[in-house]
Amino acid sequence: MGKGYSAWRCLYVYKMKKEKEVFNIKIKKFYLGSQILKFELPARFVDTINEIYDNKINEMKPHNEYLAGKIEDEHEIDPLLPKEMKDNFLSMFKTYLIEVQRPHWECKLTSAWVNEMKEHEYNPMHHHTSKNSDLGLSSVLFLKLPDTYGREYSKEQLPANGRLEFVGGNQDLLGINNLKVLPEEGDFYVFPFTMLHGVYPFNGTKECRRSLSYNCDLIKPDNITKGLDRVVASMKG
Repeated sequence: MGKGYSAWRCLYVYKMKKEKEVFNIKIKKFYLGSQILKFELPARFVDTINEIYDNKINEMKPHNEYLAGKIEDEHEIDPLLPKEMKDNFLSMFKTYLIEVQRPHWECKLTSAWVNEMKEHEYNPMHHHTSKNSDLGLSSVLFLKLPDTYGREYSKEQLPANGRLEFVGGNQDLLGINNLKVLPEEGDFYVFPFTMLHGVYPFNGTKECRRSLSYNCDLIKPDNITKGLDRVVASMKG
């Protein structure tokens, strides 16, 4: 089998060289499964959120009890974000729906919080949920990053410190079942509630790794119609 393949390959190359033909072959990729959308936000947008956090941290409620993270400083920031900023987040969630061919679904912003991660803290693999909807989008916006993530204790060629990792459900040996990203300030990732994700710890620095997460409930059009019908029926009753 191996020899036959080699012979075929050599014959093919020989013919190509002899006839001096060049083939331009177009390639198009098709993916199945969940999608992750990355936005690159301007520094001014990020700076505004950092200023709100730094100046009003004492007004923010701890959010730890609602989260999976092994992080000391996790605070709700949604009530302090200006309306125009919330509208920008909503627009990006709607862009995600357009990309996945669900443009008519309704988006409802729910909760936003900031994780101020310090060395040795981490966020274990988890997914997000909502009290109001089984469907939803979550997100991560990177606000501030340390200059170093410290020493990789083994396999330095495969760094993990401080990385955000997404894990999909595809276990096909020819498929891609995880994505590990080294974030930059202003990177904003949007993904479904159900997608597992986590953050690895880092070491060797007193600087923090600050990120904001925003959740968004999704409502299918038929559920919106049913809700309106119930409202109308109650008014008639």
